Amino acid sequence: MSMTALNTLGQEIFETRYAYPGETKWTERAKVIAKTVASAERDEDKEKVEKYFYEAVGSGDLIPGGRIIFGAGRNRGHHNLLNCYVIVPEDSVDSIGKTIQDMYKISCAGGGVGFNVSKIRPRGDDIGSVPNSAPGAVSVLQMINEVGEHVRAGKNRRTALMGILNITHPDLMEFLSVKLDQGQLNNFNISVAITERFLEAVELGEDWYFTFNNKEYHSYQMIRNGEHSVSVIAQDEEDALSRAENFYKEGWEDTFECAGINDIKARDLWDIIWKNSVESGDPGIYNIDLANKYTNVSYFEKLDSTNPCGEISLPSYGNCCLGNVNLSNMVLADGTDVDWKRLAKTVRTGVRFLDNVLTINTFPTEECKTVAERSRRIGLGVTGLHYMLIKLGIPYGNEKCLEFLERLFATIRDEAYKQSIYLSRDKIPFAEFDSKKYLNEDFAKTLPARIRMLIKRHGIRNAVMLTIPPCGTISMLHGVSSGIEPIFAAMYNRRWRSNNIWKEQLVVDPLFQQYYDEKKNLQPFVGAYDVAPEDHIKVQATIQKYIDSCISKTINLPSTSTPEEFSQAALDYAPYLKGLTVYRAGAKDGEPLAAIPFTAENIEKYMEKESDQAVAVGEACSLAGGDCGA
Repeated sequence: MSMTALNTLGQEIFETRYAYPGETKWTERAKVIAKTVASAERDEDKEKVEKYFYEAVGSGDLIPGGRIIFGAGRNRGHHNLLNCYVIVPEDSVDSIGKTIQDMYKISCAGGGVGFNVSKIRPRGDDIGSVPNSAPGAVSVLQMINEVGEHVRAGKNRRTALMGILNITHPDLMEFLSVKLDQGQLNNFNISVAITERFLEAVELGEDWYFTFNNKEYHSYQMIRNGEHSVSVIAQDEEDALSRAENFYKEGWEDTFECAGINDIKARDLWDIIWKNSVESGDPGIYNIDLANKYTNVSYFEKLDSTNPCGEISLPSYGNCCLGNVNLSNMVLADGTDVDWKRLAKTVRTGVRFLDNVLTINTFPTEECKTVAERSRRIGLGVTGLHYMLIKLGIPYGNEKCLEFLERLFATIRDEAYKQSIYLSRDKIPFAEFDSKKYLNEDFAKTLPARIRMLIKRHGIRNAVMLTIPPCGTISMLHGVSSGIEPIFAAMYNRRWRSNNIWKEQLVVDPLFQQYYDEKKNLQPFVGAYDVAPEDHIKVQATIQKYIDSCISKTINLPSTSTPEEFSQAALDYAPYLKGLTVYRAGAKDGEPLAAIPFTAENIEKYMEKESDQAVAVGEACSLAGGDCGA
């Protein structure tokens, strides 16, 4: 098996982000990674397993997560190798303080952190005998965001954070407006955790009110100074008047009177979420009910949040190590089929590799270590899917593609689960394994009968093990398309600022360049904005059936898309997706990438120019700190 030689861009990324002092080649880093991770094996197995790991990593068949690539072998091996963490603060001063302290530890160790702050009492609630004194859930995120401003991890990367609030929480409207209208929480991606009940209310056209600790909160219309009205979320009219006087006065002499309840329609709230998302890229949605149902861990864990890029659903202090099968390498040289044998071998190697990472990892806190050992959760994903499809001549998102994805990801699922079973047989199952309860979980029920029988006989080493990270930087490192995303564009202009001077560079997708040079068919090179939004969603929904955790995927919308158009499509597919994120072209100022329309005239015009080869990574995850598998 040949070892990978990085292209120019990949080599630059390797040297600036991942290389240990003195390393100049990817194979040198691959040897250190293989040796470090194989150190978890029994003495008699170390040399053999190290060889397997080196072949997989050195060839680019298996691409470890960014923390593993960067951290393996540093500080005498005592280093955090995990990308993803979650903390769910309780409604107490001690818990909030500890959350901030632990976030700082995790971020300094290079981990991205997700938070669900729905346990924090709403803004304006009483604290003890002090009325209307609670600062609310958003205040906790603001404190965390401020700490994030001062954190740098790895080679000067910013911290990556996810903020989630449940659709039922009374602070939801403030949560939506504080980032989008007020420009705060700049270190955060944000998502709304939706429920099956909310989706039902949207479909039925019902009113929506909020709840906290079994108390109802409604929207009261308050008239200020007999003229202007403001909406106040409160428990009753008296509470609404008190909150209005505390938080909505513009002058000392302002007076308020209540005009009654004016609850928002669930459909209107749904439309507000997607209006904000289409126009700005935030928020995404996290289907918290589906995430907690379609899994293997509901009998001992509650998955309140995801990591910053949304590919892993986790309990409080949960964490996950990431690695990815490079699907671009899994196509036979003649392009006639998948090299199924090579794929199976890489999946099995990946599961063993990531399980070993858990064993040797140095966790930022003891709570993180305890939760990791409870489930031995790993996150084996894929990257290079679109390159695989192009090489096989399969258009992204059509019916043939979806049928192919069913076979591809069923194979990945089955091989991963079989390997984890064999690891359990040779070692021990994860700590909370209970055969009867595990096999009664919704995802476990989808496994083939032969695999369920093996789990009953031998147990399983890892409670859950499959995910789809965005894989931005590590895909660029190896020169392939990112995650399950289509390529950004065959050709595009990249703009950046250097010493107050704007520079521009023509970039050509490397596989497109190869096909152009070899005079092959160029039609499969459709870009992210050329794929219909519904085809994007169909690809995600098809793959989700075979993934026991979540999927990080961006639904790219053309600049002409309206929130109204997408709102209904999102509603149709939301019950089948654990998460959903969109990005409309032009939604943010100063976008660094501008696609060149894929026409015969432009191909002739731009391919005559001297171009720089690079891979486009789309808009999968804008946060660089915890890498989300980067």
